[in-house]
Amino acid sequence: MKIKKYKYLSNGRYKVYFDDKEYIIYEDVILKYNILSKENISENELNIYLENNNYYDCYYNAIKYIKTKLRCEKELRMQMKKSLYSKDIIDKVIKKLRDEGYLNDEIYVKCYINDQINLKTTGPLKIKKDLLSLGIDENIINENITIFTNDLETEKITKIINKEINLNKNKSNYFLKQKIYNNLIQKGYHNSIIKDCLDNISIDDEKIYQSEYKKLYDKYKNKYDENRLDFVIKSKLYQKGFKIKD
Repeated sequence: MKIKKYKYLSNGRYKVYFDDKEYIIYEDVILKYNILSKENISENELNIYLENNNYYDCYYNAIKYIKTKLRCEKELRMQMKKSLYSKDIIDKVIKKLRDEGYLNDEIYVKCYINDQINLKTTGPLKIKKDLLSLGIDENIINENITIFTNDLETEKITKIINKEINLNKNKSNYFLKQKIYNNLIQKGYHNSIIKDCLDNISIDDEKIYQSEYKKLYDKYKNKYDENRLDFVIKSKLYQKGFKIKD
């Protein structure tokens, strides 16, 4: 099998034309095996070149994937599996990337936690859970999650509470606090800190009570007599979490 011609493409790749086939081969492989200086290449040699070419293709695609966003090993492996690279090639590429410093769980965890603190409303428990699901060593997580102090957690929880209060002007004190509590638990904050923050928040729902009472009164005033109307309205308000007033 002879090389008829070759053409440089981009990103260190050549299109190499053989007698009846053509392949895109990385410069790394061409230089490693000194391909362009050979007059004849056997099928066996070509298979070796192409196997090496798959390795470099996987490697450079992995670099491109990492450069768009910092990745951990599990994310990278899943991406490379989608591209149907063999496990052997993926293992070799992962090792090379670790040796070169492109894959570093310590750096990944630090950046991940900082992003969650600065850009998200996620709590420390969920951050840890999500990192564990990515196959990160628990010791590395525990060493770095300490940046999420109790004071910081209290500050973030208080901001979320105040925002929820402003967005829920028609909720009773009980219902609103329950809604906020469930939301914060799902976000991964500590139960004890959530309760302390909620205990320090006073929600005056008197105006909300009066407003909801009026809405219900207008809705049912023509349907029930006075005694029955009062009972129905107060029952509805009780269901909404309001303390019933005489």
